[in-house]
Amino acid sequence: PLAHRPEAADIAIIGIGTGLTTHTMVASETVQRVETIEIEPFMAEASRRFAPRNSNAYADPRSHIVFDDAKTHFSTANRKYDIIVSEPSNPWVSGVSSLFTREFYRHAKRYLKPDGILTQWFQMYEITPELVASVLGALGEEFEDYAIYAANDGDLLIVAGAASTFTRPLADVFQSPGLAAELRRVHIQTIGDIELRRLGGKKVMAPFFATFDVPANSDFRPFLDLHAARHRFMQS
Repeated sequence: PLAHRPEAADIAIIGIGTGLTTHTMVASETVQRVETIEIEPFMAEASRRFAPRNSNAYADPRSHIVFDDAKTHFSTANRKYDIIVSEPSNPWVSGVSSLFTREFYRHAKRYLKPDGILTQWFQMYEITPELVASVLGALGEEFEDYAIYAANDGDLLIVAGAASTFTRPLADVFQSPGLAAELRRVHIQTIGDIELRRLGGKKVMAPFFATFDVPANSDFRPFLDLHAARHRFMQS
């Protein structure tokens, strides 16, 4: 996301996980504030066990960990962000699929600054193409454009925002020494390594997802919630 929005100052991250996303974001000198919103305090406590790999998440004064539901926090804080990163747990975990719906994306979009972007982490294991198509259908209804990147063999990163965001070349995030050092630890050496991982944008991918003929995932028609656990159980 920082390659698409290099001037980002205010960032929200949904889900602390290992704390590594927060740690990496504050490695950028342009970032002024990172709010990591975690509903379960024990997750933040557990992530401390990954220290010192994620030390910035706890030591950097720009990092703020908030224990709350993401939708509630956005509504009550009423703050605008340059980047929102959504990293919930697997969709088959009870309650998580609501963070992959049309309504959630519409809600999150209200808290983005002009030309702000949403980044959605989405795992490709224990899921089916139909479920992916349902989520991307929901995302595509709320955002003008998106770009899909292969983070590795099992995870996607989807960057969504205004169409103008994706007409600009990627910024060279390696100009930031701190960010460059973090990226090189995961074998991302140049901006070309990021460009190589781009699978396509909305113009190319939306017609492909439409061929699956599944509804866009929504709170009122929860296609992901109804099918994710079953497909995982059946190993299909």
